[in-house]
Amino acid sequence: MKITRISVFALVALLAVLFIFPLYVAVLMAFKSAKQTFDSFYAWPSSLDFSNFVQAWNTSDYPKAIFNSLIITIISVALIIIASALAGYSIARRNKPFYNVVFLLFLSGMMVPFQVTMLPLYKLGKSLQLVDSHWGIALIYGGFGVQMGVLFFSGFVRGISREIEEAARIDGCSTPGIFFRIIMPLLKPVTATVVVLNVLYIWNDFLLPLLYLQGKDFRTIPLQQYFFFGQYSSDLNLAFAYAVMGMVPIVVFFLFMQRFIVKGIAAGAIKG
Repeated sequence: MKITRISVFALVALLAVLFIFPLYVAVLMAFKSAKQTFDSFYAWPSSLDFSNFVQAWNTSDYPKAIFNSLIITIISVALIIIASALAGYSIARRNKPFYNVVFLLFLSGMMVPFQVTMLPLYKLGKSLQLVDSHWGIALIYGGFGVQMGVLFFSGFVRGISREIEEAARIDGCSTPGIFFRIIMPLLKPVTATVVVLNVLYIWNDFLLPLLYLQGKDFRTIPLQQYFFFGQYSSDLNLAFAYAVMGMVPIVVFFLFMQRFIVKGIAAGAIKG
């Protein structure tokens, strides 16, 4: 028994090191000069160099990139929450073949890789003039995120007693009133989970912004970092400093919201 515990602890410790190591390298490179990096890549610098952050801020329009990431993330997550909550509630409360088919269609969308739909989405966005637009890329994120959201919301709603809605309906409350006044406040745990998972994905996504946001004024944090690497040269220290600056807001958000993740997944997915 003791050997088992030691083995489990060693495995968990090893996995923790593997996951933390990239973060260590990012912070390490952000505070090192090019010479220190060349002398010893993994060694901690003798003195911290903050000039990388200043230079990265000045040369890459960091405030604009943060603004773009925030706008796209907020719009996308708002669309996902509204659409998936309404669809999940309808599917959970109407036990009819049509709604079961709709639910399966949402789930089938999760099985299609983004690479399959990448070029058709780009052509569609180009024809609708949605390229280089906050709303254009937010609509695509919403379309992909609503599939997982429906899965979580429908499972959570099935665990809510119908008697609450019946009592409200007897008191004269309409169906929209029941949803927004009674059901939606009860969906806080699963809503927080869907928000956290989608914020982490959208904030850190690189491929879709690279495809849809070609103009300099619309670049997000991951996309802007990409332009530190040229065809013939690259500045690792500036790129990592920029990555750390872009990481700070999302790490703070995750630490604030992490307690909702396990609670929401357990309450939503298991109940379903």
